[in-house]
Amino acid sequence: MKKFFTFLLAGVFAVALFELFLRFSPYSYGISPVVYDKDVGMWHKKNFSSVWIKPCYQTKFSFDEKGLIKNAYKYDKNKKDILIFGDSYMEALMVKNENVMHNALYSEYKGKYNFLNYGLSDTSAVQQLIMMEKKVDYSHVKELVQFIRIESDIYDVDPKRMDDTARPLVFLDFKDLENYSIIPPREQDFKEKFRDVLGNFELYVYLKKSIFFLKQKLLGEEQSKKSEEKSKDLSYNWMQMKGSIYQIKKLLAKKGVGYTIFLYGKDISLTQTLTDFLQEQDITYHDIYSLAKKEGFELEGFACDSHWSDQTHLNVANLIKKKGLIR
Repeated sequence: MKKFFTFLLAGVFAVALFELFLRFSPYSYGISPVVYDKDVGMWHKKNFSSVWIKPCYQTKFSFDEKGLIKNAYKYDKNKKDILIFGDSYMEALMVKNENVMHNALYSEYKGKYNFLNYGLSDTSAVQQLIMMEKKVDYSHVKELVQFIRIESDIYDVDPKRMDDTARPLVFLDFKDLENYSIIPPREQDFKEKFRDVLGNFELYVYLKKSIFFLKQKLLGEEQSKKSEEKSKDLSYNWMQMKGSIYQIKKLLAKKGVGYTIFLYGKDISLTQTLTDFLQEQDITYHDIYSLAKKEGFELEGFACDSHWSDQTHLNVANLIKKKGLIR
């Protein structure tokens, strides 16, 4: 028994030392920004700040009391709200807060509206529909703007794409545009509770990145998955994507809220399929990728990943204001 407790204490001590090493070394990756959520599966930690770290950036990010990406301005309840939805490109933890899309738009529109950012990594129109139903107070909302990068979103609607190491997420199963069922996120069992506790330490992010690296380099899973996706029949995926957008349109119409989609995907074929549907449903959309090219700038990302740089957020916000894309 004495040997057991000695071993246990040594293990705890070793983990504590490793955690301290991660926090104060060049190998720091920051702390997980999300916790379990019964509706969406995961949600941003409330009143939380940390640092998002990769080889080409080390940026502080902050969430407010609702778990939204923090505003760089004071919210004015006498002004109308414009909501921004999207995935990690809009969440933009790697971008300086004042340059993230909602704050850049607030500056471009000179404070005419409150711009609120509901961007959440790894979500598509499917999860965003649930977020709109469960997370939004529409009492001051004028417009909802949704950013869609179709070459990733078209795969993210499929629950089969999730693996056991991923955070839980809600999914939908559309039979047609009107009829669907909800596939709730995994329950908050011991594994998820433990994950949330571990998520308060740098060790969690380090372990996640280590597992991802092993899968990618040793097993070749990531490359195999991408090859499978390119040759996959996407009829099921399109049903989920179109159904979610259709239901978002219905929801916002009931709330008396405008709906605009900004497309920024580079896949011409997938974009065409989506725009055909949007035209059929009379949903307002703008192709940011094409408009940016006409204006003479690219949607450039950081050197170490594809996420939009600070300058791209500022350029796109300027483009939206210049072209009057938000009514």
